[in-house]
Amino acid sequence: MKTANWVSAIIALTIAAVPGSANAQDGEDALRFTQRQPSVGVRALGFGGAGIGGVADLSAINTNPAGLAYLRRSLFSGSLTSFNTTDDAAFSVAGTRSVVENDVTDTGLDHIAYAYRAPTRRGSMVVTAGVSRVQTFSRELFFTGDNGVNSATEFFLPLPSEFEVEVGSGDDGVRGTDDDVYTPLFSRPLSFIGFETFAIDLDIDAFEAGEEVPFFPAVTTGTVRQTGVVLEEGNMHEFSFGGAFEASKGVMVGATVNIPYGKWEFTSTLEEVDINDDNDGSGFTIDFDNLTWTETVESRLVGVNLRAGVSLEAARDLRVGFTVETPTYYSVSEDFATFLETGFDNGDAFSYGFDFGESEGSGSFDYEILTPWKLGAGLVFRTGNLRLLADAEFVDWSQLELDADGFDFVQENQDISQNLEQVVNTRIGAEYVLGNFVVRGGLGFRPDPRDIRPDLQSEATGVDRDRTYVSAGFSYVRDRQFAIDFALSQERFDDRYTPYNVVGAPVVDEEISRGRASLGVRIFL
Repeated sequence: MKTANWVSAIIALTIAAVPGSANAQDGEDALRFTQRQPSVGVRALGFGGAGIGGVADLSAINTNPAGLAYLRRSLFSGSLTSFNTTDDAAFSVAGTRSVVENDVTDTGLDHIAYAYRAPTRRGSMVVTAGVSRVQTFSRELFFTGDNGVNSATEFFLPLPSEFEVEVGSGDDGVRGTDDDVYTPLFSRPLSFIGFETFAIDLDIDAFEAGEEVPFFPAVTTGTVRQTGVVLEEGNMHEFSFGGAFEASKGVMVGATVNIPYGKWEFTSTLEEVDINDDNDGSGFTIDFDNLTWTETVESRLVGVNLRAGVSLEAARDLRVGFTVETPTYYSVSEDFATFLETGFDNGDAFSYGFDFGESEGSGSFDYEILTPWKLGAGLVFRTGNLRLLADAEFVDWSQLELDADGFDFVQENQDISQNLEQVVNTRIGAEYVLGNFVVRGGLGFRPDPRDIRPDLQSEATGVDRDRTYVSAGFSYVRDRQFAIDFALSQERFDDRYTPYNVVGAPVVDEEISRGRASLGVRIFL
């Protein structure tokens, strides 16, 4: 591989890179892990997940446990769900744009639960236990495009505070001669990895001249073709146990202890190729050919919280419900790794992260997440064969907190407090009885809690991450003892992925649609 001195002004234009690593541990990841689907169970999915007012269904475990007290018999229910996530990805850089459609499917157990109605002389008492899938992380993003503005190699350049250069005398033992040895020491793992694979290199003349950042990237001119794959996998489940009882006539009270648990797996791979051989070793270039950069994260979570509620029969056909959910304490164990391969025109190839002992950019970290309190209110109104439901749930996401033994999350928690805000999640639904059949429909809306202030971010993202839900379903009920339930829903939202952060870096705008099909049974005992 040939080295080259090149203009330090170009370095100055790219040095605005934000340092990063494969591991997570910030407000974005805390949001991802702790936000839930709006409904659990097939019946509840059909009417949009509403039910805080009080519904005699095992979905009450996740909406308002007080609704369990309306059950007239013991109940078993279970279901399977298939998620299909479509991601229309638009890769944009310097006025060019290319669009790719991505699709991934995830099928598995949606919930299984049992409620036992205890014999009582009057009123009701119900105890319950169940396991539900409350979130899926499955997404796949593929993008490709030609970038004539910048290169991922620029992202490996260190900031002035992230390195120092040790200078030692060579074989002649005299400092200041041609055989002096220059050894950069990096505090930023990605810069160390980039240097080890010649994605960046030291410019000795620039160092001797006192340049602030005497390094240059492997790509200094021309156009590179960039291709990326981002894969997310995993689910969050919740085990719940508790019960409900009729505290006085028409007043139902319930509570559950909930243990959410799950795993999130993230893999991103970015390939970069000098398609026109603009960097061929002539002029102020080196003979770069290709680069493959992979980062992986695996996060395992387990938590605990308490959910409690009350449902009042305010009138003959009207129920009013209120819920409170304590902050959830999550323990997170995370493994992360970085791999980099760089190839050159003369056949040289260098890699890092594949051999034992190459541990920069890799490791494990344990930390905790504490979610905000959640308060909910809802109505259930019945007229004839029609039931209408409406819910509102208040969450102040600025109260989200990160913590860890031996690590200070002061900056991250300050960013969360300043950049996240209060939201009110809403759900409405309806179901209508037609003999042995029941038809349902519902809508849901979950506002994006991000409230990025312009003075805290260099540019506004302009991405609408509000989530909307539309659902429909039906049931066939036989002899009031057995029911088959089916429901469909669609979730829509936008997102944005940035492969790396330098001035003028490409962005991938995403339009995401997540379909959900659920089939379940209910057996009244």
